[in-house]
Order: sequence, then structure tokens, then C-alpha cells
Amino acid sequence: MNILMANATWYPTGGDWTYIDSVNKLYEKHGHKIIPFAAKNPKNFKTEYDEYFVDGIDYKMLNENKSLANGIDVVKRSIYSMQAKKNLQRLIQDHKIDYAQLHNIHNVQTPSIVSVLKQAKIKTVWRILDYKLVCPNRTFLAGDNICQDCFKHKYYQCAFNKCKKGSFSASLIAAAESYFYYMFPFKNDIDAFLFQNQFMKDLFVKYGYDKNKCHVIENPYDCSLDIPTYQGKDYILYFGRLSPEKGIITLLESMKMLPDIKLKIIGNGPLSDEAIQFVSSNNMHNVEFLGAKYGTELDIVLKDALFTVVPSEWLEPSPYVVLQSYANGKPVIANDIGGLTNLVKDGVTGMLSTMKDANSLAFCIRTMYLNREKTEQMGVEARQMLERDYNPDKYYHTTMQLFEQL
Repeated sequence: MNILMANATWYPTGGDWTYIDSVNKLYEKHGHKIIPFAAKNPKNFKTEYDEYFVDGIDYKMLNENKSLANGIDVVKRSIYSMQAKKNLQRLIQDHKIDYAQLHNIHNVQTPSIVSVLKQAKIKTVWRILDYKLVCPNRTFLAGDNICQDCFKHKYYQCAFNKCKKGSFSASLIAAAESYFYYMFPFKNDIDAFLFQNQFMKDLFVKYGYDKNKCHVIENPYDCSLDIPTYQGKDYILYFGRLSPEKGIITLLESMKMLPDIKLKIIGNGPLSDEAIQFVSSNNMHNVEFLGAKYGTELDIVLKDALFTVVPSEWLEPSPYVVLQSYANGKPVIANDIGGLTNLVKDGVTGMLSTMKDANSLAFCIRTMYLNREKTEQMGVEARQMLERDYNPDKYYHTTMQLFEQL
């Protein structure tokens, strides 16, 4: 069958692209054809469908050429894209499409394309990768704090709280966008919403989504080529973006209490300088910053770690760092929040800590560090859970069954 895969980008952009790329390869492995529909970008992988892609919005250029007309044009295009509708109509006329799978299309193709798919009688599923459909700011964050003030369609709270980039105007536009989609019930024309875990499904049902249309299908992760190492060297590991919502400062505060335990940090981001300064000013000798590492370089450090720490302070949907840790036989310490509660089984595949609580996090780290035999057994359980629940074949067959039901 021919499957339309719609996403804002068609090049590597992080965890979301990791998922999309893995699913594309999985579908193609079983003989299906992928038809991409994204925004134009020189970084894109070349496809035979590039002519149907929509124009991206160059926010940097617009910021340098501010005007009321440009601002209005951007707002209109980012909320409801007539170009995306027309281009998709041409694509459907020129190529047979059996099913459509949507991902992060907000502000690019926009949900305006849903009506085109409905009119063409193409069954459509939406794979939910973030919270944009229920939170104007996409993250349930207002500043550094988790916020659900917009519950029951009170989107004006986004502007009051300046959730979007700390800007009233940006937040007002985000709120207006959410109100527009609330009045334009495109979600009624989606045949199914696919969620990465039970937490996300329950959250969307709470926000008014039809539970009969909501399905949990865990992210596929092929670990067949990863050889797990259950015993590690004498250090623990954090790898990921160094930003406020990732809880890196709380992690460093906990390491102040654990001078005999070594932490290695892989990654960079807006808090890189602050994190390095924190370690220096507190005269900490048990934290080592390794910078950004990918592929084999990352794998070498990960395989030698005792376990990994994911101290996120927001409603993480389903971070791939946990699955990557499990693939290498490493249990995970994470906060008891968001999708992490579905990924990390407390006392089985790792431990759950209290968010923004350095003492709780330090307790978990010390417990797993000192109980090596139990920690290694957690690594075994983590790998088994990954193989069982996140198996690519399971994802494929479950998705195909759903397509057939539709």
C-alpha cells in the first residue's frame, strides 16, 4: 500500500525524526511505499515528491524584516495553510494514497490538510508526538513550571502566563491558534489518534478526545544489533540536551551530595555554560562534561556506564534516551512524571525520583550505585522489556491491524 507520511521536516531533527525514520524503514521493509509530505528545506532528504512540499517560514528573515503585513501573513500561513491544501490535492490527484499518517504538521502544513484527506476518503491516523493539540505552548510548560491552566479550552491563559518564549505577543498568537482549531473541529475527521504510551492517551481523553479513537502503540525500537553490557565501569551517565526542562541543575545539585560517585554528561544546549559554572563554583570533581557525542562515540560511553539518569522536569512523552539505555542493558533513574512513568518501572527497570527534588534523586543514585547486583538485574529486565514491548514487528502488526479495522 501507499502511505502518506506528513511531517513538518524531512531531515533529522531529534527524537521525533528518529521515530519517523524508523517507521518509514519498517513500512518499506514490508513492501509499502512511503509518500512524504513536508516543508521545503535544503536539508531535506531528496524524494520524488519534493514538488508537492510547502514553503517553510523563515522566522530569522522575518525577524530582520518586521512589518505588520509580514506578521499577518505568517500568522495566517501558520494557522491555516491554503498552499498545503492545494499541494496535497495535487499530490492525491497524481498519486494513489491508501492511508495517511500525520505527525508534527502544526505551523507548516497545518490541520487544514485534514479536510482534503477526508474529502478524498483517505483513512487518516495522527501519531501524537507532543502536546500541541491540547497545549498552545506544546509542552505544558509556563516558564520552568508545568502548567495546565488552559484546561477546558481556557487558551487565553497562555497569553496571560506568557508561555510561548516568555512573550505576550507570541503567546497570544499561540492561544488564537488553539481557539481557531477548537472552533474548526478537524479532530472529528481523524479516524484514529496513536499515542506512545498510556499516560498520553489518558491526558488527551481528559482534554476531550474520543477514547474510542485513541490507541496506544509504543514506539518501535530495533535493538537486535545492540549487544547489552550489564556490568559497567565506575560512573553514571546523563546524555541529552542541556536545557532547563531536562532537570540538569537538579541533577548537579544531587551530585553535590555524592562526591564519591562520578557523573559523565554528554550533550550541549542553552544551559551548558551555567552547568559548567555550577560545577566549577561548587568545586565539584565528580562531574565530567564530554560535549556532544553521537553514534559509536556515544555508544562507547553508554556501554561502560552503570546506569543512566533522565531527570526531566516536564511531561516527557517518550524520550528515546530511555529506550537507547535499555538497548544497552542500562537501567534508568527518571522522575515520576509524564510518559516516564510508563517507560521506567520503579524497582524493576530502574527507579523513579520526585521531580525537582535533589535529595530524592541523590537517594535513587546512591541506592543503585551501591547495590550493583540489583542494578545489573534491572538492566536485564530493561532489555527484556524493550524487546517485548517496543519490538518493531509488534508495532508494525498492531498498526496494520488498526489500518484494516479503519
